[in-house]
Amino acid sequence: MIKTISTSSGHEGLKETVNAAAALRGKGQKAPYVQADIDFKDKTAVEAADRKRFEFVNGIVKQVEKRKVFTKDKNVQDKIDSIITHKIIGIPIFAAVIFLVFYISQTTLGTWIADWLVAWIETFQGWVGGLMENANPLLYALLVDGIIGGVGAVVGFLPLVMVMYFLIALLEDCGYMARATVVLDPIFKRVGLSGKSVIPMVIGTGCAIPGVMSCRTIRNERERRTTAMLTPFMPCGAKIPVIALFAGAFFADAWWVSATMYLVGILLVLLGALLVKKITGQKYRKSFFIIELPEYKLPSLKRACGSMLERGKAYIVKAGTIILVCNTIVQIMQSFNWQFRLVEEGAEGTSILASIAHPFAILFIPLGFGVWQLAAAAVTGFIAKENVVGTLAVVYGITNLIDTDELALVGSGNEVATVMGLTKVAALAYLMFNLYTPPCFAALGAMNSEMKSGKWLLGGICLQLATGYTVAFGIYQIGTLITTGSLGTAFIPGLIAVIAFALIILWRIRKSDKEFASEYSLHSVNS
Repeated sequence: MIKTISTSSGHEGLKETVNAAAALRGKGQKAPYVQADIDFKDKTAVEAADRKRFEFVNGIVKQVEKRKVFTKDKNVQDKIDSIITHKIIGIPIFAAVIFLVFYISQTTLGTWIADWLVAWIETFQGWVGGLMENANPLLYALLVDGIIGGVGAVVGFLPLVMVMYFLIALLEDCGYMARATVVLDPIFKRVGLSGKSVIPMVIGTGCAIPGVMSCRTIRNERERRTTAMLTPFMPCGAKIPVIALFAGAFFADAWWVSATMYLVGILLVLLGALLVKKITGQKYRKSFFIIELPEYKLPSLKRACGSMLERGKAYIVKAGTIILVCNTIVQIMQSFNWQFRLVEEGAEGTSILASIAHPFAILFIPLGFGVWQLAAAAVTGFIAKENVVGTLAVVYGITNLIDTDELALVGSGNEVATVMGLTKVAALAYLMFNLYTPPCFAALGAMNSEMKSGKWLLGGICLQLATGYTVAFGIYQIGTLITTGSLGTAFIPGLIAVIAFALIILWRIRKSDKEFASEYSLHSVNS
């Protein structure tokens, strides 16, 4: 074996190598490394053979490779990276950065701008209401309460979304977000993903649709599909109005509500990835993550504003189209019964909307919100998550839900809590149910496009439904037990449903284990 291969004419070059190899032709040259026969069914033996092969190759590399280190001195950026990307220190730094983003966007600057916008919407709604004071009651309710009130309830949260987009754009431009993927890569590897999955999830905090679509940069098919399935667990901009509403109404604008929702989202991503890893049988494969870290630089305010406007445009368009149509339909369905007669005041339970929502409300009793109004809002949330806020404003007849001092995300939320009839525990369960169940239809379409598998899409939707239901059930039942000393309503039926979810997952894992064990054995025999 010739140990040095070089194209340099002054040494054993390529020509000499070819001539030397040709001279050995027909002399029964023995391969430099011969792997002993092993039992491919024995995982330990296979791994040991792999290690021997790598050791042999590394030995050759050490003999023929020369590396020249020009300097061992670290520049300023290297010193910063040694802290920012540290496997232990980097995690609390990442948590602190994310906390500041949500604190600024949803407690300080974002709220101040939102207060001004809400006041303007309230004035406009009152002006239109005054012009239509003598108009047909149905037309008045449809325009003032359904369209202006419902859409206004969503648009009122626009500043919170835009400020968050702006801050994330600054982090991306300065080079920090690339470092965040490096910090989280070791954690994601443990559950079958890699740092590549971090980027779609960060993008998904703005909107799940581009977040899911960015998964196409992941080459590994299983990892790409898993990331597309789990990215919607990260609360996107469309879910911020829901978070802000319940944080203001039930928890006095507590900053920890938003932070907790994102923390729970990350935990669900990790847990979901671990389940998918077990179900798909990918227990021993490793993925490798390589990323070029950009230089640190001062972020461009111009680029950040452009990114904010581009991302916010989709939010505004959705509010002016899908949410407008949905709220109009909800208002009509709430105003008429199945005989197409106007529903009288006090008889809202006989409306078309109520009759459709009642069966869903029964399923939600173990979760603490088994009333048709909340069920209707949750169902419309599958069209677009912003619809939850608008629908609640319409079905409860409080379209000024976020337009008055009592119902805005400033001051006391007691009136909202009283109208909805929810405890804080039930409100938290309802919030989490809406955040962690399947995303809007458009995001599901993006998932289907990236997965390219109906089986994976159906599995993803079922996993998201089971996760949202289980989390809400746990929050309501455990929270009620802690606060009142007794379990919540319909504990047994809810527990049966959760156990059924768990048994289905365990059955699928065992089935996959058998399938992959059989496939691996067959592959070993063929080898």
